[in-house]
Amino acid sequence: MPYEEYPHTITFQSYVETPTGGGGFKKEWKDVITDCEAFVDSLTGSEYYQAQQLENPIEYNVYFPYREDVKNDMRIIWKDRNNKVLNIRSNPIDQGGQGEILCFKCRSDVNNG
Repeated sequence: MPYEEYPHTITFQSYVETPTGGGGFKKEWKDVITDCEAFVDSLTGSEYYQAQQLENPIEYNVYFPYREDVKNDMRIIWKDRNNKVLNIRSNPIDQGGQGEILCFKCRSDVNNG
């Protein structure tokens, strides 16, 4: 099997308000960036332990090609894991500072995934 830098597929969603037609709004998650290549990596035992000590529980590092339209108030749907919901817990991290790869620290949503 050949090496793939981004073997997973993710979708970014934003929480948006849509008009209900009666003057109100309905808030819901909407897909804003679909079929994005990614590498979703679970933390090692020691990394997970350190994250718990900092009271910033994270379970996954999500790496994907650099783009400027992702924000930390979005969430990620991990298509390869039956649409597992990953809540973003960090600002986008520019890996190596070269503007090539971004990373988000994430935790799975226990209610939706």
